[in-house]
Amino acid sequence: MIRLLVRLLLLVAIFPALPAPPSAAETGIVITEKVQLKLADAFMAEGEYYRAVTEYKRFLFLFPDAEKADYARFRVGLAHYRGGEYETAAQTFATVRETHGTSGYAADSGYFEGLSLWKLGRFDRAGTAFDGVVATDPASEYAPLALLGKSLVSFDAKNIPGCRSELVRFLSSYPEDSRAENVRETIALLDKNQPLPRKSPVLAGVMSAVVPGSGYLYAGRTGDGITALIVNGLFIAGTVVAIHQENYAVAAIVGGIGLPFYVGNIYGSANAATKWNIGVRKDLRGKIAVSLDYRF
Repeated sequence: MIRLLVRLLLLVAIFPALPAPPSAAETGIVITEKVQLKLADAFMAEGEYYRAVTEYKRFLFLFPDAEKADYARFRVGLAHYRGGEYETAAQTFATVRETHGTSGYAADSGYFEGLSLWKLGRFDRAGTAFDGVVATDPASEYAPLALLGKSLVSFDAKNIPGCRSELVRFLSSYPEDSRAENVRETIALLDKNQPLPRKSPVLAGVMSAVVPGSGYLYAGRTGDGITALIVNGLFIAGTVVAIHQENYAVAAIVGGIGLPFYVGNIYGSANAATKWNIGVRKDLRGKIAVSLDYRF
């Protein structure tokens, strides 16, 4: 007990001699352009895109005339793009491109504007954005990428000749590019698959109207074709037998139940042919993307 009391007295005696804690002003962090940008970049690196946008915008608010204002605006667009907000990203990149046309981020912004519009399915505008990159800064690292992007945009827009034309344009503009050999292989792949094999949805539907399930077989859906043949065959047979037995009420019931299966067999066959065509196009599209080694 006495020892505890002595220690308390010593603390009381020593306490006034201790230095006072520093004031808030002394410990505060001074926000500079460099600190604010580092904070925003850190959020971007961590995939915290919403917070990154907030910090880049804070930088622009605090330092509107900063040397790196165009960088911050570009990064705002990039954060929106990586966050899947393609509409906002496209608008932001367009603003950077238009207001900072002479900066080092004009080509970058034009390229990512094209990617954003591509993601939105606006193929014509995406192609225009890619063309703008090549026209305004052909020496940029993004210019050859823009040509590759436009070739794939043309393919997605079902313009395969246009796709090939952009690849030929790439070879003409950048013959020494490290991707030139990939582009040549892609052109050969396109030539080999032209015209694309195709199944006629109309023919598939007509075939299944005559022989149920045959349209499915034509479209490569063997299992569905056999099922449609058996099911519709049973309903048709049941209806015919009932009519021969002059049991018209049963024939009407069986025929009425079977009619939706018959109609569905026709529409289903047509859809199967359409999906087959889409599958062929997707398969070629995937091969082209792999051949070009193009990722975005």
